Amino acid sequence: MKLSGFTLTRRRSAELAVAVVLLALLLLAPTFFARISVLFFILNWIVLSESFNMFTGLTGYVNFGHVVFYGVGGYVSALLMANAHASPYLAVIAGGLASSVLALGISLPTARLRGAYFAIATLSINEAFLVTFDSWDAVGSAPGFTLPISYYQPVVEYYVMVVVAVACVAAMYAISKSRFGIALQAIRQQEGTASSIGVNAAYYKSLTLVFSGFFAGLAGALAIWQITYIDPPSAFDITITVNSISMAMLGGLGTAIGPVVGGALLYELTDLLGLSYPFIHLIILGVIIIGVVLVIPDGILGGSRRVLAKVRGRRRSGNG
Repeated sequence: MKLSGFTLTRRRSAELAVAVVLLALLLLAPTFFARISVLFFILNWIVLSESFNMFTGLTGYVNFGHVVFYGVGGYVSALLMANAHASPYLAVIAGGLASSVLALGISLPTARLRGAYFAIATLSINEAFLVTFDSWDAVGSAPGFTLPISYYQPVVEYYVMVVVAVACVAAMYAISKSRFGIALQAIRQQEGTASSIGVNAAYYKSLTLVFSGFFAGLAGALAIWQITYIDPPSAFDITITVNSISMAMLGGLGTAIGPVVGGALLYELTDLLGLSYPFIHLIILGVIIIGVVLVIPDGILGGSRRVLAKVRGRRRSGNG
């Protein structure tokens, strides 16, 4: 027990040290890395995939409408900056809060749906928002609108993005380790049994969707602040949800670190393949993702843990 306790403490210390080093590198990055926008969008995708993972990874329900939170967060913040000349910080927070309220509204009729019915309902909501915003003059309709150039502050936007990304990963870690997270995992494994022992599945799913929507809304608001332009096809693009799913699955669904690994790898891989093979890069990317999922269905993080467990087992067998 003493030995296992020592090993656990050492492992956690190593994880904490790695996290501190990565955070220090992110904070110092603008002083030695010229392509700061690349880091910004890597962090933005990490928040999107982590917020998707926060709901789907813990409850087992696939939310195909995740991009709605991204789009609404982007629109609310952009409208506040363009029409009310609001502070970008307040606009970003307002975008996150608006998406969390929307998530609560969506959860009321959908939290009691199960399996494919929930997935189809969320997919339909995404299409409804796209069509509505596309023909709504008050939000710019199909052409969209731009933000005043005075709002463009790439270094400031980057540091706000770092804060949001750290908060999102920390929130996912805290939820997954809490009693709240244990209830969600019980719902994912067997919702009927969880309900029979007193777990209010609809309440837990609704609250988790609110957390997920809040961070996705922040990601949308920050992305529009960086891009300074928004229109319905880009704000409610279904490929944003698909990419979030791919990143979370690639890294490890249901874990706090999985989307960090998957988001960074998939963004860089997409960028590299797009430059090298501009006409077939999506086909190559799809084949790679399918191959990874077939070989390591629990993602890179889960596969790495299994390999390490086998190595440790062989060492113990050898010592024995």
